[in-house]
Amino acid sequence: MNFIPSIKSSLLRRLCCFLLFSYTTYISATAQTDTIISSDSLPISQRYETLNKEFIIDGFKDGLDVVKKPLHWQKQDWIRLSAVMGGVGTLMIFDKQIKSVFLHNQNNFTNSVANVVEPVGDFYGLLIFPVVYTSGLITQNKHIESIGLRGSKAMAITSVITLVSKNIIRRQRPDATNNPYNYALPFSKNKYTSTPSAHSAIAFTLATALAEEFPKEKWLAPVAYSIASLTAVSRIYHNRHWASDVLIGAALGHFVTKAVYAAGNKKHRILPTFR
Repeated sequence: MNFIPSIKSSLLRRLCCFLLFSYTTYISATAQTDTIISSDSLPISQRYETLNKEFIIDGFKDGLDVVKKPLHWQKQDWIRLSAVMGGVGTLMIFDKQIKSVFLHNQNNFTNSVANVVEPVGDFYGLLIFPVVYTSGLITQNKHIESIGLRGSKAMAITSVITLVSKNIIRRQRPDATNNPYNYALPFSKNKYTSTPSAHSAIAFTLATALAEEFPKEKWLAPVAYSIASLTAVSRIYHNRHWASDVLIGAALGHFVTKAVYAAGNKKHRILPTFR
């Protein structure tokens, strides 16, 4: 009878995805946009994104800008990096113990929660913005299209950086070893793909993008980041990542997405607010 909990988890995952998509589409369609435009800004119509050659080229440029951004960091940026790396270093010391705690404290309820939230960092997380964009095309709503495109761009840039990082760092996963310090040379040993956690990066990219798109919805950011955090923790729970992997992935998803949106706002010189 184990198939019954499995069916329930599947239904819950689909329900969560449907609710997230429905709310994103609804708030996009009903939001009233005010814009503050500088005297030398672009026309308001260009605030909307269009899937064309220019958008794709801009996506590559934004990706390169994100990679080069540390060259222009200010003091506060280095402080943020130090805080993240300090947290990562602390977790690495206790990675083995954290793994043991999660493996020895599992039950039906926590299994169900982990199974429901984990796909947010995989299929559902990757799918949500392309679906939003498609719904914008179908309804001919440029605002919804733009949200789908901006979110997809942030997701693509985060995914590429995460994939490259995995191939460079080459850390062995916790389900294959009990030693958190097993590493291989860059671009070797294909199964050494623990750092950073892609699920965490995707989940936090989704949460950060939603927070950026709907800054006036004060409850949305806490809910989105809570779900992203549960998704990240589920990867430790399922013994697929060390705790330090998850923190790196979460930070990567959050800060890359913030940088992508900052680049977009600077480019358009338009500051959107929603009411």
